[in-house]
Amino acid sequence: MMIVRVPNLLTESQLADARAFAEKSNFVDGSATNRGSRVKKNEQVDQSDAEQSEVGSMIVQALMSNGQVAKTAFPKAIPGPTFSRYQPGMYYGLHMDQAIMNTKPSPLRTDMSTTVFLSAKDEYEGGELELWLGSEQVFIKMNAGDAVIYPTGIIHQVRPVTRGTRYAAVTWIQSHIPEQKHRQVLSHYHQLMEHMGSKADETDVLLMESVRTGLYRMWMDM
Repeated sequence: MMIVRVPNLLTESQLADARAFAEKSNFVDGSATNRGSRVKKNEQVDQSDAEQSEVGSMIVQALMSNGQVAKTAFPKAIPGPTFSRYQPGMYYGLHMDQAIMNTKPSPLRTDMSTTVFLSAKDEYEGGELELWLGSEQVFIKMNAGDAVIYPTGIIHQVRPVTRGTRYAAVTWIQSHIPEQKHRQVLSHYHQLMEHMGSKADETDVLLMESVRTGLYRMWMDM
C-alpha cells in the first residue's frame, strides 16, 4: 500500500497565506458536505467563501508542480481543497472517501486522497490521521506545509483533538495511472533511475526509457 509523505509541499509564503486564510474564514458545521454522517464532527470553510477558490488553487498548483507528487501520484486532475478545522472534542470517525466526487465542471474519480497540514504538530494534541491497512493502523501527523497522499478507499479517521486547533486542507487526485499497483511500479522505476544516476550509460538510459514509455502506453489514462 503506497503512502506518500511530501515534506515542504508549501513554501513558507504559501503556508502563511493558507494559514491566514484559514484563521480569518467563516467555518460551518462539517456535516454540510456529508449529510447524515454520524461520525463527522468538525468544521469547514463555508463553500460560498470567494477567497477559498484562490487559496485552493495555490495548493492545487503546489501539488501539480511538485516532483515527488508527479512521480508517485501522476496527477491528472485535482479539485480545489476543503479547508477543515478541528478544535478540542472534534474528530472525524472511521469512514471511506467516495469513489466519485461531484466536482465542477465534471465529476472526478478519486484515486488518491490528500491531506495538507496547515498547523504545526505542537499546536495541537490528538488529531492524528489514522489509516487502517488491514490489521495495522498507521498514525500520521506532519509539520505545517507538509502533505500526505494515500489510496482512496482506505478506511481512515481523524482522531479527536484534545488541545489546540488543527487546520488542514483536504483534496483528491484523479491519476493518469488509475491502478495503484501500476503507480507503484512506475514510482519504483523513477526511484531506480535516480539511484542509478551517473552510473547509467547512454544505452542503459535508452533501454530504461523504452521500458517507461511502454508502461505509460499500457497504463496511462488520458
